[in-house]
Amino acid sequence: MQSTTWLPWLTATAAVLFAIGGSGTTAAAKTYTQHGNALANYNVAKYRTVNNRNLSVKRYSFTGQGSTLTSIRGKRVGFKTNLLLPDQTGWQNPQSLVMTKTGSTMYVLSTQHNDRGFIAKYNLTALRKLGATSGALALAFKDQRQHTLTARDKAIIKNVKVGPEFACGHGQSLARNPKNGQLWFVGATAIHSNVQQVSTKTLKPVKRINFTLKSTVPMGENLTFDKHGNAYFYTYSNGGWAPKGSVKIYQGKIHSKSVRFHLIMQGLRHNPGTKSQSLAYNAQRNRLYFISDGSISSIPVSKLGHLKAKDVEATNLNGHREFEGLQFTSNGAGYLLTNRPAQVMRTTKNF
Repeated sequence: MQSTTWLPWLTATAAVLFAIGGSGTTAAAKTYTQHGNALANYNVAKYRTVNNRNLSVKRYSFTGQGSTLTSIRGKRVGFKTNLLLPDQTGWQNPQSLVMTKTGSTMYVLSTQHNDRGFIAKYNLTALRKLGATSGALALAFKDQRQHTLTARDKAIIKNVKVGPEFACGHGQSLARNPKNGQLWFVGATAIHSNVQQVSTKTLKPVKRINFTLKSTVPMGENLTFDKHGNAYFYTYSNGGWAPKGSVKIYQGKIHSKSVRFHLIMQGLRHNPGTKSQSLAYNAQRNRLYFISDGSISSIPVSKLGHLKAKDVEATNLNGHREFEGLQFTSNGAGYLLTNRPAQVMRTTKNF
């Protein structure tokens, strides 16, 4: 039986329900090492930024309570609690969120100490039929820990599959390529980087691509894909040839054995906030969303490289929550993963 030290409350019965199974020595992911730079050459003299409205939110303490978030500056949007996740006892910190385009399945990557974590797969269709919205899901896992499972609890838990523990880095980058349905995450963000593909069945890495963007450019901690299968990540500039605190945007492809990216030669002068938490894509509006704590900015993909200030939308929200990830279903509904407390919140108005 695989070690479950990261889930100290997990009983043998629950292990069967979670379908964790397997031995402690799982097969290693197939690894490819890419030679040469994965980042296309560019001329820094030609780089520009769009002077978007500065709605950057500074670091704050995570003291949020309640079931709603509302905009206080910028574009009007709101969120309401849709699903309370199991609490941090054993589950640690949820760091990234993936949803299928219909919203029928959800994946949450949670991390613990030493850059290790696991992915939980939620059958949202079944959970909604069971009425496991708001607090019912979290309550089921609380009952499990206290050995007071009801028949409804067991039905709820049966529709949550927890994968094995693996090295995942910070875990902020779990993303689904809608072109082929593959799950990927950034395993290392140093100069010597890697991206890893995760099996949607076993919920563990099955492929790893080692690469170097450039000797002076580390990989970003976030990742998303558009409807055409293009991959994106972004970083904050530390100064130099790009203004300090501005957003650099990269676009590329993750192939079967290699990756290739290029720098979009126009960035955002003002980032959304202190911490670059995640990146998202809304297929209905064909926009990229830059997520920071308490603040979200977005831009149209069709205008990458030639943005005007009016093309950049941004919103600040109340609540003092930690924003971990954002996903959109095909109808444009947005789902925000927050921590402290850990929950998934749904938009009350599409944006």
